[in-house]
Amino acid sequence: MTIKKHCLFMLFISKVLFFSLLFMGSALAQPPSDQAVSSNQVQQLLSANNEVIDTEIVISLSAKIIKNKQYYSNDMLAKIYLLLARVASNQGNINNVFEYVQQGISANSVDKKVHLALLLKLAEVYMARKEYELLLEVAQVAVSKSELTHSLKYQLLSLSYRSVAFSMLGQHQQAFADLQKVEQGISQSKLTEHTELLTILALAYHHLSDYQTSLTMELKILKLKFEMDQTVNIDKTYLYLGYAYFYLLRFDDAYNAFWQARKVSENNNAVINIAHANKGLALVLIIQQQFEQALEPLAQAIDTFNQYNMFTDRIESMTALVKVKLGVNKTAEGYALLTQVVELLDGKEMSVDYTGFYRMVAEMHFAQKDYLAAYRWREKYSQVLLSKLTYKRKYASTLQGLTHLSVKSPIKETPEETSSKAAKKLAIKLAQSSALSSSFVEKYQKQHVIIITLSTVLCLLLTLLVAFYLRFKTQQSNQTYQDIEKKRYAIDSPLQTKYYYQLAFKKARKFKYPISIGYLVIDNWQALVFHFNKKNINEVTKEVASIINEHITDFDYAGLFHEGEYLLVFEHESRKKVNEKLVKIIQALNTRAFANLGGFSLTMKYSLNTPDYTDIDPLLFLARVTDRSNVK
Repeated sequence: MTIKKHCLFMLFISKVLFFSLLFMGSALAQPPSDQAVSSNQVQQLLSANNEVIDTEIVISLSAKIIKNKQYYSNDMLAKIYLLLARVASNQGNINNVFEYVQQGISANSVDKKVHLALLLKLAEVYMARKEYELLLEVAQVAVSKSELTHSLKYQLLSLSYRSVAFSMLGQHQQAFADLQKVEQGISQSKLTEHTELLTILALAYHHLSDYQTSLTMELKILKLKFEMDQTVNIDKTYLYLGYAYFYLLRFDDAYNAFWQARKVSENNNAVINIAHANKGLALVLIIQQQFEQALEPLAQAIDTFNQYNMFTDRIESMTALVKVKLGVNKTAEGYALLTQVVELLDGKEMSVDYTGFYRMVAEMHFAQKDYLAAYRWREKYSQVLLSKLTYKRKYASTLQGLTHLSVKSPIKETPEETSSKAAKKLAIKLAQSSALSSSFVEKYQKQHVIIITLSTVLCLLLTLLVAFYLRFKTQQSNQTYQDIEKKRYAIDSPLQTKYYYQLAFKKARKFKYPISIGYLVIDNWQALVFHFNKKNINEVTKEVASIINEHITDFDYAGLFHEGEYLLVFEHESRKKVNEKLVKIIQALNTRAFANLGGFSLTMKYSLNTPDYTDIDPLLFLARVTDRSNVK
């Protein structure tokens, strides 16, 4: 019996030694120092702002950790999946965000903040996919967990997502209550966190089809990002800004915003975001009947969406391409593509913004003389159109329609309508207050330093008085030069310009001498205002006025007509000579490089007209001269 026990004991010792050696051998495969370095890198990347996360470093680090995941804790695995989700979100790949979040949650991290961050990424996915019931479920869990972490940032983000879910499900009173909590906490949060909160709320109004509110908030977010130098991943802001302009029928502004989104995405090498921007550009071109120009961006977008398995965006882009094919009379290609879309959908519903798909399918079957199928698709189109109108009316009555109600209106608002209206005002208020905070935060941070500096300055008061006196004498000696410089860029105001024009027009008509009216316009004035601050614009305006004044004689007149528009009056000169002057002015302005604008350049156009005996009213003639369709 003793020998048997001894043998069993020796067998046990052998197994222990075997497994110990096996463990030591495994540990040698992944040195502890490497684990420590990787863990520190992950922690540093997590603490960094999303704007400065290096995609290549995250991908390289994640490949290393996931390959040897048996040597890392569950917390570390959850963190690396969270970083991958953030990178995928920056690139616009919502499918990858969902996969990484699922893997991160399944890692069962005990770090409450990491788990909560993954839940918020999941909420981002559900909001992008418009799965609002699931969004509400995740947001409810996030709110309850955020209260346990005592993290103000996660509490505010969780409340924001929940307010979005409530709004999308028509529960406006609950949404307003959450927004009030956000307002109370946002003043205590860091300014860098404001953009995340405001972006969530702006997207909510975008999905609610309240594009005016979305536009207002996106413009505030854009300003906030520029002032805080968070412009690396600003392409998404431009993208949603473009859609807001698009649905508000401001197509030129929409095109510019989509173009900026593509430019930033190309700089970041974010191919999916490039595809989204190309899709937006194509939609603007289609609505403006420029079908040929829409072909290339749509084809690129479809290839990218297909490559990354982004089904919805691919289907929508293909539907837009069908419209283009039909628009350029490639009917056979269009119908073949349309048939492919029907097969890919396989009975699934098309997005509410692409209801024209059903009409095109019905027309295709009608052209092919399959009248029964055409009837069924036409009936489906009617049903979808009716549901779309119902959807629009629902939100128009609670969002957009509220702004048109009179204070003394006999129509009594429901509690839900009142809460919806209050929530919208509160969201805009948050955007405005954040923008103001970013503008003045540096000033208030330096207030204490300024007070100390002023105390020191009091001791040097006598020296300053002498310096001011010398400065005054210098200004006096340079007064003549300054007066000349003022005259160089001085130009009359719109009121003075219109008064002089009418007087000159009436004199020329009365005494029957030739007069020519020139109209200059900065064609990309809106883009200039959109991209630069007031100081830069004022400097450009002075430079433009100087160039105009240099190219006209003392007997000619130039004045400001509107912002970015100038009116020129030429008396006693032939139309040919006047046209030569205008061409020289345009050439000088179009080739001028403005140092304060960087790579941006002005695009000038002009029109020229001479009144004849039939032109009696100066204002009617002026309207014809300044008609944009006559400008070349």
